[in-house]
Amino acid sequence: MAFKRKEAVIEATDLNTISADEAERRIIAGVKKYATNEANWSKADANTPYLGYIIGMGIESSNLADITMSIERQFLTKKTRRAPLPGGGANDFILEDGELGKLRILEGQDALAATPGLSLKMLMDLGHMPKDDAYLGKVVSFAYIAAVGDGYKLNDALRKVLAKMDKLSGPEREEAALNLKSMVEQAKTYSAQLAEPAALASARQKTFQNDQSAHDALAKELSIVLDKIKGASSGSDASRVASLRSEEAEVRTRLKMAAAKLNVSREVAAQAGRRTAAEQAKVDEIRRLLSETIAQAEKAA
Repeated sequence: MAFKRKEAVIEATDLNTISADEAERRIIAGVKKYATNEANWSKADANTPYLGYIIGMGIESSNLADITMSIERQFLTKKTRRAPLPGGGANDFILEDGELGKLRILEGQDALAATPGLSLKMLMDLGHMPKDDAYLGKVVSFAYIAAVGDGYKLNDALRKVLAKMDKLSGPEREEAALNLKSMVEQAKTYSAQLAEPAALASARQKTFQNDQSAHDALAKELSIVLDKIKGASSGSDASRVASLRSEEAEVRTRLKMAAAKLNVSREVAAQAGRRTAAEQAKVDEIRRLLSETIAQAEKAA
């Protein structure tokens, strides 16, 4: 159940006139109305994920657009002049310096903005506000938000199986015990992977390579469809051209989704091999929790 909160009139503020900490405070206050995990959003900080009910604010993925719009409504920027995107289509553009106006975050730019801190990093990277290295030093990267989040999900799954064990008997308990042993091994492997940045980077690199292959296959499929359209357009079969145009639109949609996924996995693979003190603290905490849960599970199994 979502928590009802009073709506407040928001007066947009020039991002160049406030500190990163103040911008973070405003972002958190703005997105809380979409959050459902009161325990987490009430103490949210720069590294609290928007999504998820375990360590996140509990915001549903369907509300991510609302989060972005909430951020846009709160701030003003000088990046307001449209300029053609080099190599892009007729509707593709970038934002350059112009008159002070409403903030606009273009499609895809918020793909890695998984926390308030990463939202601010996005705004800094795009030139909407000055870069603040001191602030960014405390922001956990998208790679580690994802990696640590996976650890918490695994730990939660283990705890749920453990909670059921005492209520089971006979064949059902034996089956649950086998499942628990398998999950324990998975948790041990993942904890060991988290311990070594190089091992984590290697695993994430494999995911990136798989996503790259899927993206390339779709790009090739689109190229084939375009060649077919070119051939059909020289004839008089309008229905054939229309059918191919429909196929083109469908492949382009899939390719766009694959490109977004590839962008995320590329970023994760690139960052996973590096680790800041803030990221190490997050890793240490989830490894500690996993270790405790594994010990309990081994006794129960």
